[in-house]
Amino acid sequence: MAELFPEFNDVVCGLLIRSGRILFVHRNESRVWAPDRWDAPGGHIEQGESDIDALARELLEELGIVVGDARLVARLTGATFDARVFVVDSWSGEPENRAPEEHDRLAWFDEGQLPGLVLADPDLLDIVVEALHQPRGAEM
Repeated sequence: MAELFPEFNDVVCGLLIRSGRILFVHRNESRVWAPDRWDAPGGHIEQGESDIDALARELLEELGIVVGDARLVARLTGATFDARVFVVDSWSGEPENRAPEEHDRLAWFDEGQLPGLVLADPDLLDIVVEALHQPRGAEM
């Protein structure tokens, strides 16, 4: 496994919530990490890039949206990664899959559908449920 993940990965992901539903992307079966699982859109922070700049770049690349307001709500950490999870409170554009080499689809889910999903990181479930229950723009 060391060959697949030779270094520590700093990543960001964005939770887009609209009308009580969360947007997830489905990772292709060919992905090395967490293939065939649902995940929040996002990706690696490039050298010299701030968390929020990385989030804005990744969501533009993957979904074609421009991030307006976003706030850090959680961190997921493991032996090879540190993921900053943001709620994106506003954006412009309609999310679409602009990274078919990474994701084979995207979909909006309500809270009742979440327990049946296989997520890239199971700890993401509690973060998403809490985000769905927060008023828009509220601190978690």
